[in-house]
Amino acid sequence: MRAVVHDRYGPPEVLRVAEVERPVPKEDEVLVRVHASTVTRGDAMGVRSVDYRFTRLFTGIRRPRRTIFGSELAGRVEKVGADVTEFRVGDEVFGIEGGATAEYVAVRASGVIAQKPTRLTYEEAAAVPDGSLLALTCLRPAYPLRGMSVLVYGAAGSIGTGAVQLLAHHFEAEVTAVCDTKDVELVRSLGARVVLDRFREDFTKNGKTYDVIFDAVGKHSFRRCRRSLKSRGIYISTDLGFMYHVPLLALITRFVGTRRATLGLGRYRKEDLVLVKELVETGKYRPVIDRKYALDEVVDATRYVEVGQKTGNVVLRVSEAAAGEPEPAAKQEEEVPTA
Repeated sequence: MRAVVHDRYGPPEVLRVAEVERPVPKEDEVLVRVHASTVTRGDAMGVRSVDYRFTRLFTGIRRPRRTIFGSELAGRVEKVGADVTEFRVGDEVFGIEGGATAEYVAVRASGVIAQKPTRLTYEEAAAVPDGSLLALTCLRPAYPLRGMSVLVYGAAGSIGTGAVQLLAHHFEAEVTAVCDTKDVELVRSLGARVVLDRFREDFTKNGKTYDVIFDAVGKHSFRRCRRSLKSRGIYISTDLGFMYHVPLLALITRFVGTRRATLGLGRYRKEDLVLVKELVETGKYRPVIDRKYALDEVVDATRYVEVGQKTGNVVLRVSEAAAGEPEPAAKQEEEVPTA
């Protein structure tokens, strides 16, 4: 099968499409034929692995242990293990699994995988899990969020667009979003009550305060945001910060002062994926896609993600069925007249 691989750390050019062995599902796994995947910010950072070199203790010190790229997927179940009861051959699914940018991937049935929302194409479904699931778990320290005033900084990225929609339509919070000029109308359409153009207005200087400030891109700081927090308010960052200071700051502000800082710990959980699927089905959540690339264009796609200016998600078409068209076999069956 074809897959995007890299056997060393470096710029996007280390990525290449190669023939690798097709995985064989274990008894508790399903084999998914992947139709669409994505390039996330985390995927792109993992290729270079320079921002947080200590992570190489887990991913491989000199070269990556896992050589197949990607994490988000949408596709069709090709085989099921003997112990699997939740899925059947032919089910359309989406979710998260390491090494997802390949024609086939084996996923534990109990892992982060669920039935694909019927209203979405494969491309659209692949663009849902990462941002939405990370937003849900990163926001957890601020629960309960219902009715609270929340500012989302970096609201046009994958996590940011997920956070705005979840806060507005699931948690029913009062959402203020901060983004670039080009993304203002899009972010407003996602449910933000107020949208600030970061090039025209500095939210830290307008005198308004919030219960929660969620830095979805990890590019602000608690020091600058502190005066924009209400008493007992919380600042959540998705980044460890300069010299990895955010965890220490979280410990200090837990005991000192009336405003807290914390690090949003992103996790992928099956129950959260099922929740997001339900929100999609009821029209309360939609994917945001910036660009689409063919699998062979993965280097260009990763270069674009590295720039840090993407709106929502960048999708990779792994197969012909990525756009949601029926597979060739299905088309042939439809053309056979019935007696």
